[in-house]
Amino acid sequence: MLTDKESERLRQAIIATVASPVIGSIEDYTWEAIFHYVKNIPLSDPALGRSKLLYDAVDISTGTGWSLKSLQMKGKASLDVGTTFFFVIQRADVIKKAHKLGFSGLTETSPPEELGAAIIQHWNEKITMDCLKQGVTTSYEGILLKTIRGNEYVYCEYPLYPLDPTIFSWAWAVTKNTGKEGVGLQGSVEGRANLVWYKNQKQLFKARTILPQATHITIDRIRLTPDRYVKTILTSLREQVITESSNQDDDPEEYSQL
Repeated sequence: MLTDKESERLRQAIIATVASPVIGSIEDYTWEAIFHYVKNIPLSDPALGRSKLLYDAVDISTGTGWSLKSLQMKGKASLDVGTTFFFVIQRADVIKKAHKLGFSGLTETSPPEELGAAIIQHWNEKITMDCLKQGVTTSYEGILLKTIRGNEYVYCEYPLYPLDPTIFSWAWAVTKNTGKEGVGLQGSVEGRANLVWYKNQKQLFKARTILPQATHITIDRIRLTPDRYVKTILTSLREQVITESSNQDDDPEEYSQL
């Protein structure tokens, strides 16, 4: 979880981010950028390209990696301790990759337990391979939950490791309206759904519960006017360019277009 100093950096970063009139909500790369600031680790420019690797932030000095997600929740109560939520962890086309996974002949009509074993194999391989590629030895999920009003946030962190396929039981979910099997295959642990795989989109969802040690943040949502925002950013850019060019003996006049 976050230290007290990191929690304060997160609060300040959220305030600064939502103050921008060109950002509607904290999600995707915005959340990744905030997290890098919170952990004080280098952040690359997304214009240089982004990978599909699992870990969105890696502290190479410690070998720690975080898979980052941001989710908008419904209502204030949805951020309470004990609330369970589902989020996408992977696109898992286990039918297409059946042979490679060691499940030749697998189809959507295969027994649920066989499909479930392939799904977990697919996910576990992703964790193992990306840990090796990204130099990660300790891994976490870092999830930022938020309300639609953008003034309440909860940061949740969970250890991330390969799943044990022997503890899951699998069954197709039953549609309440029709009583028929739905499109979601549920992997349950001790009677509670922990994974859900949707055969149409081939997406795998995971369940997590907000723990008591989660970081709760409430802010006053104050937005800069577009004029003030642009002037503030351009002023900061000029100052940064001058400082950097001075350190590198460059001519500041080269950046006069700012």
